[in-house]
Amino acid sequence: MKNTKQFLFTTLILITYSICSQQEYKSLFWSISGNGLEKTSYLYGTFHSKDQRVFNFKEGVEEAFNNADIYAMELNMDSIDKVGMMAAMVMDSNKTLKTLLSKENYDLVNQFFIDSVGMSLFLFNKMQPMITAQMIMTKGLKAEQENALDAYWFKKAKEQGKQLVGLETMKEQITAIKSISVEQQAEDLVKAVVEFGKAEEISIDELLDIYTKENLDSLMVVMDEFSGDSPQKQEEFNKVFLYERNKHMANRVEEYLKKGSVFMAVGAAHLPLNTGVIELLRAKGYTVKPL
Repeated sequence: MKNTKQFLFTTLILITYSICSQQEYKSLFWSISGNGLEKTSYLYGTFHSKDQRVFNFKEGVEEAFNNADIYAMELNMDSIDKVGMMAAMVMDSNKTLKTLLSKENYDLVNQFFIDSVGMSLFLFNKMQPMITAQMIMTKGLKAEQENALDAYWFKKAKEQGKQLVGLETMKEQITAIKSISVEQQAEDLVKAVVEFGKAEEISIDELLDIYTKENLDSLMVVMDEFSGDSPQKQEEFNKVFLYERNKHMANRVEEYLKKGSVFMAVGAAHLPLNTGVIELLRAKGYTVKPL
């Protein structure tokens, strides 16, 4: 009964959300023009996956990418301090998964990793639990390409000699992760294992299917449902991982829009809503249209 009510509630949200937004955000690919720009730039919503479905671009995407002078992404991988990044991904010295989880929960997660990932949880004992949980969320997705979409475009942009721009810093991304307590992260890790594969739960594969249909309105609602968090907790998460980061991206890309044609590729969840990059750019005076 609980799952039935949850399903009906989610369906109602989807319908209401779609009506209220008038399905405005129904594309992954947008043009940015006006406000004195000499060249048209482009915005694309990505999905971090090697699944072939995310590489089936609509007409005009590859041409826009190839003609762009600048490739703007969330994080410029050439600017990453790899040693510093690894250090930042590790929990404080007195925290480990063994100390954060009960023996029962630790054994549960450990067995899941051995059976499903082929590695002992011991290898991730000091890692920020949220990063470890990402391995569960992406489990089962096909790896039909050598690189995930964002890395694919990064590599291609380098080959074409484009200017590479990061719209965030590694420190900002790590700070966002660390804003969630390791205790809460560990709790969410256990939850991800317990809920994995349940028939009534939304899978990452279903989320990807919605993404490929380019309906960002539905994607946002289903992403909230996918997390399984309370509305209050989800709002707190979105504020840290979406809303604040959206502001950084919109503010920083503006400098480059004035210098040439930019192909801006960021996670699809950063595009829609009044707090998204599309509306933030429109508020600055730019014309942002779906393609």
